[in-house]
Amino acid sequence: MRAKQEQTIQTQSRPLGWFLRWTVDGVIAVSYLFGLLSLEHITPVSLLALTGTYGAWLVIYHTGRRRVPLWWSLALFCLACTSLFIPLPSVNPYWRAILPTTAACLMVTITPRSLGLLLAGALWLSTGSALSLLTQQWDVGSQVLLLISFSSTCGCTATIYELAVAHRQLREYSTQVEELSVIRERNRVAREIHDTLGHALTLLSVQLETATQFEARGDPRLREELQEARRVAKACLSEVRHSVEALRLDDASRGSLQEQLRRLGTDFESTCKETQITLDLDEATHSLHPDLCLALYRCAQEALTNIRKHAHAPKVLLRLSTSEEQVELTVLDNGSGGEPSLEYPASGFGLLGMRERVALLDGRLWAGPQSQGGWRVEVVLPVIRRGQARGSEALTGEIRERVEP
Repeated sequence: MRAKQEQTIQTQSRPLGWFLRWTVDGVIAVSYLFGLLSLEHITPVSLLALTGTYGAWLVIYHTGRRRVPLWWSLALFCLACTSLFIPLPSVNPYWRAILPTTAACLMVTITPRSLGLLLAGALWLSTGSALSLLTQQWDVGSQVLLLISFSSTCGCTATIYELAVAHRQLREYSTQVEELSVIRERNRVAREIHDTLGHALTLLSVQLETATQFEARGDPRLREELQEARRVAKACLSEVRHSVEALRLDDASRGSLQEQLRRLGTDFESTCKETQITLDLDEATHSLHPDLCLALYRCAQEALTNIRKHAHAPKVLLRLSTSEEQVELTVLDNGSGGEPSLEYPASGFGLLGMRERVALLDGRLWAGPQSQGGWRVEVVLPVIRRGQARGSEALTGEIRERVEP
């Protein structure tokens, strides 16, 4: 989780929309000053008309810019067109094009985009017509330059606006990724808790139940059974510590997968003396990835736990087959073959955890009763070698990113 938080894209900087806002305010202020300086005679009527038009335009702009309703766009469009034809005698009439150009830039940010382009085009035509009437001349070159000015400023504004929208969406996506990461990490921790504590506590429960029976009969083996329960409790604590290390992405191994499965079989026989377990373990010719070893070990552990709790089988076969392309784990028993997930009808944590682990590694899981009796669990995983492709750490991160929430 910490690594994921460090890799999260920092998107808390001020959005690009602020740049657009202050640019609009600055351009309108400059246009207003140009208008005042260009007037031949400043009268109360001309000052009121100029100030009222620009002031109303800014008020409307700041009132509706957050939601961009249709009335907002039409009001800005109408005021920009009106400003072109206000009878204000001026030395240089070309300052009048600043407000319509700014309004046209805002038009391209509204949706639907076709409506915005239509309004921007209408502003260009209105500006060109107004300047031609004020100057009493029709110059094709001036109209082309005006079109280039409109097009370039509108294009830059549209680009800035799209960047602002993308920036906001990126912040939202970053928040969603963090939330999903928390959910996936919770699922991962839940699997580890179930697979480690569930297995160890089942062993401890069996030991204590046996000890209770010995006490009721006055059996001298009571002390030995309590010592075994104490050993199981210590082993449980050790498993929790190793699970914490695994959650911290520590690739340190406690030995090969075969050695871990042998210890698992020994522990199983020591607590289920009525069950004989047979191990058929192929020695791997290459080092397997820790994620693959952990998944196989947890699946075998969960399968044996289900046998102890549900099947009460006299014989169990634990087989591990390895090849260059895949690793196959099979757990067979000749017990009652009861459905393990029936104990947890609302969740089925054991089989669910196994399915999740196998799915993370692109493997296959089959669990069900056999025709001749008993229960069969079969796990097939593609081989992932230590240091393969992009390295173990990158591969581990990629695998964990694919957890289904």
